Amino acid sequence: MNNISLNRFLLFLLASYFLISCGYQPVLNKGKQEFTIAKFTLDGNKRLGGLLKNNLIFPKKNKNNLNLNIKSSKNTSIDTKTQTGKILTYAVTLDFEIAASELDGKTIFSKVYTRKKSYAASDVHFRTLQGEKKVVETLIESVANQIQIDLNSVYQNR
Repeated sequence: MNNISLNRFLLFLLASYFLISCGYQPVLNKGKQEFTIAKFTLDGNKRLGGLLKNNLIFPKKNKNNLNLNIKSSKNTSIDTKTQTGKILTYAVTLDFEIAASELDGKTIFSKVYTRKKSYAASDVHFRTLQGEKKVVETLIESVANQIQIDLNSVYQNR
């Protein structure tokens, strides 16, 4: 019995050694970023674009300055109802059309991000609005992280 626990301990140490020394670095490391967003242009839903912009402000670098065009839209719809017509859940869909170009006007990246999520309806309208606000913030953070990953991959492949 003692021999089995010693083997497990040694296996744990060996696995820990390989995981620690593997050289793993997070993709969203802002210190390793190879670009700076110098200018934002917002179209569509300005509030959503502004929230996304706030999530995309990075430390300034002197290389690879970009202009980022953000066209955003939001659609809220009824997701599920009871047979009597009472709304149980809403669904919010966010669309972001992103185009990144260098200062000379050359487009280096263009993509459309769509995120959809449902949230519960409440008997109190204020709580329903709070639920929508939290879902929108979560979806915007998700899109911002994905944009950062995509832009980092553009510059790492150069």
